[in-house]
Amino acid sequence: MNRRFTLPLFVLPMLLGACAFGYHARGTLSDVSGELRGKAFPGNAQGGGRFALADREGRLRCDGEMAPAQSAVPSGSCEGETGSGIVRCSDGRVLTARWTAISCRAFQGYADDDYGNRLEFRVERRP
Repeated sequence: MNRRFTLPLFVLPMLLGACAFGYHARGTLSDVSGELRGKAFPGNAQGGGRFALADREGRLRCDGEMAPAQSAVPSGSCEGETGSGIVRCSDGRVLTARWTAISCRAFQGYADDDYGNRLEFRVERRP
């Protein structure tokens, strides 16, 4: 075997395995039946990120944009960090969000609209 192909053949399975991991999001809206599911996307080096949720039929979609943490915690831990954000849904509603880190790979929160409806959401990294 040609030696120059050894490294790419070794690296390819690792790269493909890394793609199997991702951030998943789920949530429930107080005035909509069923669970919303989707993906989440980490932010930049300063933190924050976004998530996209949809109902099972894909009729209702909600996109959340979370700002970087506003509270500091001891170095090496993310648990307890808090922040805010905004969620916009395809039915026109806009919700103001608050989130709390459960770990460095997961956070949960809620978002309320002007009519008292609440979205409860959770984002976590898993295979």
